[in-house]
Amino acid sequence: MNARSFPDIGTGTPDDVGILLEDADGFVQHCTSSVLRYVGLPEQMDRYRGRPSSALHEAVATVFLDRAAYLEGVTFLRGRGQAVHREVLTTATGRTFERTFVPLHDGKVRTGTLWQFGAARSADDRADDRLALFEAIFAALPGQMAVLSPTGRYEFVTPSAIRDDALRSWIIGRTDREYAEYRGRAASVAEAREASIRRVVEGRAIDEYEEELSGADGGTRHYQRHMVPMFGADGTVERVLGYGLDLTQLRRVEQQLRQSQKMDALGRLAGGIAHDFNNLLTVIAGCGEALMLEFDAGDDRRELLDPILEASKRAADLTQQLLAFSRRSVQQVTAVDVIEVLDRTVAMLRRLVSDTIEIRVHCVPGSHAVPLDATQLQQVLVNLAVNARDAMASGGTLTIEVRPLSLSEPSFGLAEGEYVELQVIDTGHGMTEEVRQQVFEPFFTTKPAGVGTGLGLSTVYGIVSTAKGAIRITSAVGEGTSVRVILPRDRRDLLTRTPSTASMPVRGKGTILLVENDTLLLNLVRRRLQGLGYDILEAHDGISALEVAAQYAGPIALLLTDVVMPRMGGGMLAQRLKEVRPETRVLFMSGFVDDPALAAEIEQGDEGLLQKPFTLHLLAERVAGVLARP
Repeated sequence: MNARSFPDIGTGTPDDVGILLEDADGFVQHCTSSVLRYVGLPEQMDRYRGRPSSALHEAVATVFLDRAAYLEGVTFLRGRGQAVHREVLTTATGRTFERTFVPLHDGKVRTGTLWQFGAARSADDRADDRLALFEAIFAALPGQMAVLSPTGRYEFVTPSAIRDDALRSWIIGRTDREYAEYRGRAASVAEAREASIRRVVEGRAIDEYEEELSGADGGTRHYQRHMVPMFGADGTVERVLGYGLDLTQLRRVEQQLRQSQKMDALGRLAGGIAHDFNNLLTVIAGCGEALMLEFDAGDDRRELLDPILEASKRAADLTQQLLAFSRRSVQQVTAVDVIEVLDRTVAMLRRLVSDTIEIRVHCVPGSHAVPLDATQLQQVLVNLAVNARDAMASGGTLTIEVRPLSLSEPSFGLAEGEYVELQVIDTGHGMTEEVRQQVFEPFFTTKPAGVGTGLGLSTVYGIVSTAKGAIRITSAVGEGTSVRVILPRDRRDLLTRTPSTASMPVRGKGTILLVENDTLLLNLVRRRLQGLGYDILEAHDGISALEVAAQYAGPIALLLTDVVMPRMGGGMLAQRLKEVRPETRVLFMSGFVDDPALAAEIEQGDEGLLQKPFTLHLLAERVAGVLARP
């Protein structure tokens, strides 16, 4: 250590404060002239700089009656050298001053000593300094703090508790009940605080409770209150320290987490139910379709089959809503233009709403391609339009707007980037904030019993979330509702839809390994494919399928497998089979996938997907199509 290391020492130091800096070897590195002047010695600092500090201390010691005691103190403090030490010294003439010893370290290495000499202050002055320090600390704390008497009268309040200076001064000496009356607030909060103070004083222990207050924005704020006893010398509770921590954000996050967990649990339940129903509906619709082919066009029995097929179709639509809500549906996603889908859907929307509702469509030029299944996008539009219609029973205007959206920074829970915004605005009766916060919950509805399923907006939410988009609803009673759907823009080529001029051949040949754990569905699909000329190997799960394949010597043209099965699912089965039979094509059958990685693989890969529930005609087309691929 050298003097150049401390160029600012002494700069700006008050005249009544002296600074002496010595290195680890005891040599004077820096010293202000006020050191000697303060103790009443001639100012000859040049004779001490760079020399052992013992000479300087010898000179200072001469002004004391007990010279040896002063020097022994210097030796003792140097030897101790672990903590700051402050003491008051008195000269032979009765003058008092403070000597402060500060050891200097660089890590664990002792580098020197800092001595400070200054005017001795009274105990009251030092108490005032400590009070000012504590007040500064309290003011910097994020929590609310107050000191109260055992009867609940305020003695001290931090600015974090009451920001208004005049009000903070007014409350000193008053109680929470007086504060409530002064502010025109309910007395319940004051009563709870008074009860807590009584528990602290009588029980001589900390009391904790949670408090709810109305915020300036009209919302509810949550505080955790800690009331701590402060004991006097005789052991009685002289004061109560109250500390309040704002838990509003924490409670909000907890509520969001509970909501997320509830939605996830409901989604799993909905997905599982929809999966089982899809199998049953495929069997019902398939058998109905097969029977329909057996009857002549004029057969009266066809009239009994038509309602069966129609009911199965409506049930299939409902399961698709459940799967969309659960975000476990699998779609073969392509890049679709929102405006093109909207153009094809507007005519349907006009039939859905009444003549008293005007539909306005406004599209801002730009790229509107989004990575979403076209059917799902249409489902979003229809569900939002139906909700808007129900909110305008007496008529109104339904406005649909589409525009490109560029986010230069993260917003709406989305990363910066290019998006497409779809906004649906109605002039209906609007909704309360309480209702708005629940609209995405499945089966929640404000409609009369028997009207609607309560799945409309939860379905929209599931579709948008699966597409990695965001949805926001703005509404107020009497002011209508605005729903903003923001979807990532897709840079792939748009799907071109050309009408088919010829049907795919539905008959074929080759061996198909059919894997399905639902026996009814397995039998239906097997009979249909055998009727088309295929040879069928069958299994009820992935493990059994691998065993069947291992025992079969001939080529297997196609693996037609369910995705969700016991023991081994379709994804792992396809991977294991491809290792030994790379030439085998794969076609998955599913409407529900509980493995996100597999869902992403199906959506982005080359493997085919036959969405459940499916018709026998579609089954024949898809099987022939996969086998015909080059």
